[in-house]
Amino acid sequence: MGLLTEVSGMLIVPLWGIAWWQYAVTIFSALVLLDTFDIPLPRGDSISVGGALCAAGLIVLGPLGAISACFVAMVLAVVIRWKKRRHDGIVGRFIARAAAITASLIVLAPLSAWQADWAGLASAILVPAVFLSVELVTGQIVSAEKSGRGFGRLLTGNLRTQAPLLIAQWSGAVLFLLIYQGMGPWSVIPVVALLLLMRQSYTLLLDIRETYRTTVEVLVEAAESQDERRLGHAERTAAVARAIGGSLGLSASQLEAVSYAALLHDIDAISADAGHHACDEQGSPNLRRGKSSEVIRGVEFFADVLPILEVCDGNPSRDVTESQKLAALVVAIASDADAAEDEGVWAAHSAPAVDVVAPIISAQGKAQVVGAALALGFKVPAIR
Repeated sequence: MGLLTEVSGMLIVPLWGIAWWQYAVTIFSALVLLDTFDIPLPRGDSISVGGALCAAGLIVLGPLGAISACFVAMVLAVVIRWKKRRHDGIVGRFIARAAAITASLIVLAPLSAWQADWAGLASAILVPAVFLSVELVTGQIVSAEKSGRGFGRLLTGNLRTQAPLLIAQWSGAVLFLLIYQGMGPWSVIPVVALLLLMRQSYTLLLDIRETYRTTVEVLVEAAESQDERRLGHAERTAAVARAIGGSLGLSASQLEAVSYAALLHDIDAISADAGHHACDEQGSPNLRRGKSSEVIRGVEFFADVLPILEVCDGNPSRDVTESQKLAALVVAIASDADAAEDEGVWAAHSAPAVDVVAPIISAQGKAQVVGAALALGFKVPAIR
């Protein structure tokens, strides 16, 4: 009980005097470092890993000191990385951090007044959790408003992709709050080291995934070179599909699957055995059945892409989900939208891609995807 009381006193009462300034300088310097070396995302924005120290600063420095350190550090970090063009979305970042600070102070106020033994420990656990959660949710609200995407899908997708980051930041904040009184300002060092290591690991993961994507693009481009009419079609289709999927509010993982499906949707036609262009006895072009999906079947990395391509091939499995059907229609419309801009690409296809996919999609799904494509200015062929 005595230990908890001591911890409670250490956590709730901000430090003043020389010690306070030492903590203020070290926390501010660490925030500048963390906000400068944020995590760039493929879609152009970034994730800051400074939330952990911002949350801890509210307890160690008090509201005024922490708010000053958090926002001045953000501004300085933006100035430092301005030439790298990673300042987009800074207003949204400010709004998210302001909301997180406000929510954390609301939680901290009653805990600061409570003299129970567990109040300090509860502050160390709850305040960082509230801060990071509110920052994420508010950031997604701002992003949804700006992009027109569905908030629920954005939040769900980012929770799945950023869960390791949130846990690592929360752990870092709790660690700092438990050791800072004993180690002094030096306690910032292990926390910053932990956050930078986590940042590097996550960035490496993103780089690996981007390398996979680049490799697939190169392989598809090499295959397309067999038919000059198709050159660039897969990559352009992927770009259109990502735009439509983003407008629909697809999660990050769904967008990635749609992008790969768009890159690979014609892989059968540009392979050596592209015999499906032949006509049947009545002179009508044969629609391909299960070709592209068969090319990637058995490749574990494309497990999420396979059901989408099966629908694109007109041969869906029984357990295909509605979201995968919707993703296939996005790919089909993207393919036809690109083909509509180039007579050579259109001539290289035996039939509009939507003719294969549309019969499998519900009327509501068709209206949703077509509406998103038209709103973005893409040409969409008639869909039955």
